[in-house]
Amino acid sequence: MKAPDEKLAQAYRNAVYVVNGYELKIDEPHPDFDAWLSRRGHRYYLILTAFNPYSTPLPEPVNEARHHTLIELLDRRGMPYVAAAGSDPEGGWPEERGVCLLDPSPEAGCAIGRLYQQHAIVVGRRGESPDLVWL
Repeated sequence: MKAPDEKLAQAYRNAVYVVNGYELKIDEPHPDFDAWLSRRGHRYYLILTAFNPYSTPLPEPVNEARHHTLIELLDRRGMPYVAAAGSDPEGGWPEERGVCLLDPSPEAGCAIGRLYQQHAIVVGRRGESPDLVWL
């Protein structure tokens, strides 16, 4: 899939994705995060949120309710995850809470991203830079 427009694509690429205190950026290596993954025996990760479907801002209580349903879904499926967040370093978008799935199947991650009406998810593999997958 392709980004809906170039301005939005740039916002996703410029975002900072925080997982367990590590700040990840698209197309940049993150050796400390890779070491963290390695110590825990994980090779793959996927970052997603339930906030702001299709980049349409929602009131905080609605976003929090969506996040809660995402957590319930992951817990029911027994999918390992840690808390994550995405933020805009320029301040144009508020921080979005989310999750970092550990060793997910790409298909499951994409399906969950689509379920929560996201334009894209962040995918990564230990030793490589994270990238965006447009849904």
